[in-house]
Amino acid sequence: MKKFVSIIAAIALLTSCGRGDRGQLVGAQGQDWHPVKPLGMVLVPGGAFVMGKSAYDVAGLKNAPTKTVTVRSFYMDETEITNSEYRQFVNWVRDSVIRQKLAEAAQFAGTGGGDDGGNDDGASIQDYAFKGGNKNGQNGDENLTPYQKYSVDYDPMNQSLNWDVPIKWKTAEYPDQYYVRVMDEMYLAADQSPTGERKLDVSKLVYKYSSMNVTAVIKGSGNTEDYVTKHEVPVYPDTTVWVKDFNYSYNEPMHNNYFWHAAYDDYPVVGVSWKQAKAFCDWRTLYHNSYRHEQGLEGVTDYRLPTEEE
Repeated sequence: MKKFVSIIAAIALLTSCGRGDRGQLVGAQGQDWHPVKPLGMVLVPGGAFVMGKSAYDVAGLKNAPTKTVTVRSFYMDETEITNSEYRQFVNWVRDSVIRQKLAEAAQFAGTGGGDDGGNDDGASIQDYAFKGGNKNGQNGDENLTPYQKYSVDYDPMNQSLNWDVPIKWKTAEYPDQYYVRVMDEMYLAADQSPTGERKLDVSKLVYKYSSMNVTAVIKGSGNTEDYVTKHEVPVYPDTTVWVKDFNYSYNEPMHNNYFWHAAYDDYPVVGVSWKQAKAFCDWRTLYHNSYRHEQGLEGVTDYRLPTEEE
């Protein structure tokens, strides 16, 4: 019996050492992919339809010949994008802009800006420094990765933002003068606010992304970067459409409250341009992919909305 078990073990060992594909073409081994239906979306089945004139071409121009066009399946939102959903995008852009400015201010404060001026509890602008940088805003060689040391494409200023530390919104909690300067830049001046309240300057909420014309790259010649377009899109919706598009209605309350008030969270967002809609779609893809990357799938950063608003 022991001899029989030994023979079986030897066969198993030899089998495990060999190639499992038996010399056959089985394809490269990749990651498992399990498609998941996106939240709030429905599947639109693909199909084919005839494009072009359906009636007889009396004039004989032949400028719209019929042809069969195939459309693949795709997901589409079951309802319109709501105020709450679009506001998540606006808030993300707001927080990103502020954190970028805070990180840049931290770098300046740590490389010649003098004392960081932190308050008594030890908080300072350095808490919002770029990830990967030390407290004085510089990187020592011992802290650099091989990519940072040797890559010609590495930009030390283009580091990831620090989302771990919450933004302080109350003026009484601002940690130092650098933080004060950054936040003051994000708000309207006192004489620009009709009620005298401290209002966020929504014109500063700009989403930046790049797109490439793949068709032009394939058909054209030259460098790929010649076909890359950089976009900078102010993302705050035009709430004045309530007044401009309805001349004989009293819509000032809708202008003032519709986008931000919780009573309208589940209502469709209005006043969004085509460019803003494209920017929203780009962010939505970025946000989903970042989640998968954080989870090791390729994505998720837990998005944290501010808990304290002025």
